[in-house]
Amino acid sequence: MMCSGIGFAMLVSCLFTALAVGAVAAWSLALLVHSFHSFLPWLHCAASARPACAARHRPLSAGSETPAHSFFFNFVLNLKREGLDGGLGNIAWELTWYYVICWVLIYFIAVKRIYSYSKLVLFKDVLAYFVLICSAFGAARLGGAGRMFQECDWTVLLDGLEIWRKAIEYSLIQMSVSHGTLVMLGSYSPKGQHKLGTTAMLAFAVSKLSCMTTALVLGAAHGALIKDYDSETNIWNGTSSAMILWSDYVARIPGSQFWSGLVFFTLFVLSLSSTALLVQTMMSAFTGKSIRKISWAFLVLICVLFCFLGIITLCTQGGLYIMNFLMDWPVTMPRVPIAAMVAIIVTYVYGQTTFCEDVFFAVGEYPGVFLRVCWALSPGLLLGIFATGIGSWSFEVVAGWMMVVLTLIPIGVVIIFYLFFKCRIRNMVQNEK
Repeated sequence: MMCSGIGFAMLVSCLFTALAVGAVAAWSLALLVHSFHSFLPWLHCAASARPACAARHRPLSAGSETPAHSFFFNFVLNLKREGLDGGLGNIAWELTWYYVICWVLIYFIAVKRIYSYSKLVLFKDVLAYFVLICSAFGAARLGGAGRMFQECDWTVLLDGLEIWRKAIEYSLIQMSVSHGTLVMLGSYSPKGQHKLGTTAMLAFAVSKLSCMTTALVLGAAHGALIKDYDSETNIWNGTSSAMILWSDYVARIPGSQFWSGLVFFTLFVLSLSSTALLVQTMMSAFTGKSIRKISWAFLVLICVLFCFLGIITLCTQGGLYIMNFLMDWPVTMPRVPIAAMVAIIVTYVYGQTTFCEDVFFAVGEYPGVFLRVCWALSPGLLLGIFATGIGSWSFEVVAGWMMVVLTLIPIGVVIIFYLFFKCRIRNMVQNEK
């Protein structure tokens, strides 16, 4: 019963993540479509770009932008640069159409349910690793690629725990932890013999290798940009930086249109399939026996609601600010305490021995000593690092913590209800005696 609160918290985290990843799919689709022009439109500066755009090998003044940066902000996002002052602004209609198309495709993927998802996983994984390997070889040939190591400020690793907290949060996102997807996929897996330790370590190694390769490619592209302008690149922090750097990278290599189409098609497929899997996770939580016959209507309702929410927030001129807020707060921060609570329940409430017996019953192998030690020690470490995120109390921070609390409050409510119910039953039994 106590695990129900964690389940509800995972469901809320899944909701915010699906909303954000759906927007990334729309961005990728927009850049994919623009890749089919007679030439990549971000190769050169547009005359109508505001603020000013600086061509390569020319001085990059304060406030000006690189061609890829300018194109993404002006012609994909239609971004208002003054922040959220005055509201979210108008709806970016071109981006809205891409967003609607994405959610229509998400519906058709999710309606096939998890049984056909393995084919999509095989396709997207092979495609992603092929693109990453080719991109890594191309990045190594970029002029100035090594500057990301030469000018990197390694002292930030010792300045405090903030960067380590962010690293843990994004590692949990990368491994799909704390939003229920792994639990849902595990429930569909047939009972049988599996090499648990080998599979877990292989999945971890492949995941981290892909993450490091992506960082290598984007870092090389950023180093090449710094060499071109011999100064800072003025690229904003946040979710938009990866899209801008990928755009700049494909513009630098031979066959730029082909590689642009392939890279953004890969990002589109990855984000689309991830969102569909998140939607399927929510469907598996709600479609019990009572509404199983109308699950198709429930799926339509979920997709329509997500599409509507995304249009009025993420597809506006201020949508990037909402996206950065989602990624900084409700998508990432609740994952650490949720993971800590799962480890606490497994280790100290349900019991490691009982849990290991369940794992052996399912896969025919007991978890190794290393995994058990990690389950026992990780809760204190995770909660301690999570507490370091409590700092200043600006308006954005207050709003962010409200979203984090909204995600985590089901855990506290269910624990209180469980303790109250347990004490009441105990008193009733004692009175009967």
